[in-house]
Amino acid sequence: MNRKKNLGLWLTLLIVVLIAVIDIPTYSKFLLIALFLGSLLYYRRSIIYYIRANSKITSKNEKDWQYAWPLYRKAIKAGLQKPFVITAASMFLQRGDAEEGKQIIEDYLASEKGRNENLDNVAKTMVSMAYWINGDLDKAIECVKEVHENGYRDKNLFINYTTYALAAGDLEKAEQLLDEAGQLEYSSPGIRDSRGWLFLLRGKWEEADALFEELIEKGPRFPEPYVHHAQVKIHFGQVGDAIELLKKALDARFANTSGFSKEIIQGMIEGLENPDTRRKCALEIDRDTISVAVGQSPKSIEETFPPEEGYVLDGFAKPKKQKKSAPKQQEKTPDESDNQSPNTDLTEEDLEYIRKHNLE
Repeated sequence: MNRKKNLGLWLTLLIVVLIAVIDIPTYSKFLLIALFLGSLLYYRRSIIYYIRANSKITSKNEKDWQYAWPLYRKAIKAGLQKPFVITAASMFLQRGDAEEGKQIIEDYLASEKGRNENLDNVAKTMVSMAYWINGDLDKAIECVKEVHENGYRDKNLFINYTTYALAAGDLEKAEQLLDEAGQLEYSSPGIRDSRGWLFLLRGKWEEADALFEELIEKGPRFPEPYVHHAQVKIHFGQVGDAIELLKKALDARFANTSGFSKEIIQGMIEGLENPDTRRKCALEIDRDTISVAVGQSPKSIEETFPPEEGYVLDGFAKPKKQKKSAPKQQEKTPDESDNQSPNTDLTEEDLEYIRKHNLE
């Protein structure tokens, strides 16, 4: 791809030089060069729209995002290259109209031009997120299972597939995928969080605590690890620590594809902060590990309890001596754009896919 870019640049410069040396009046030369460059820009207008859209969607000011969507639409309509079409679709899935993102990917998969096997696998991995958003877990699993069986392997595939497997309660499949991910686990906060989630569901609380302590130190920017770690703290009756973690979760980035909502997290914080409901809320969270871990409110219990003034509750499990969550690895610096949820903040991640597989 770089060779093609360099060739295009040299050809453009050559044409400009040739126009400059033609024996015609100077104003005619300027006119020809202007016409040539104008035609070139018109031909490449799709990528210009795309770049402008990316500058809006990556803004820290969420109000700027609304200006990205018409630019992405113009880019696609103007013949944007297929890899960038898929990247644009991922932005719709995460931060815009998820149904529009799904339609863009489905249109790509129904087309014949500009497709290749690797890009098809990326697209199918992404469209699984649309089904996840709509609550169709079976269809989401069907998509990533097909990609996995095709032999394609990528970080987002492991994040999505393990998330769906854990949400479906298929712990054996989740463990198989995590083991298969190998060293990717240690460079991906999303995959690492899935390992901790698996520990939660198997009741390996000490291992989960050690893993999340290590992961939280790296400051992941998505809510799942903070909520999962809060579950561990509540299991041990450490409500004060759990509240701090849940508040950090509220400050994380939430995408359409996130399994968690700010409303549910805020509800747990309020229940734990109120002395009148502190014990009841803690017991509800601890007794319904599965629901809370996937982003749902815990099932309510009918029991009543006296007010609790302390932030460390008795009657809960006592932590044993913590074990290391895994043998020491030569870890890579985690990519902070990585996300546990089927997606999470993928602008750079998707572009990385495209560059990695020479799809530009």
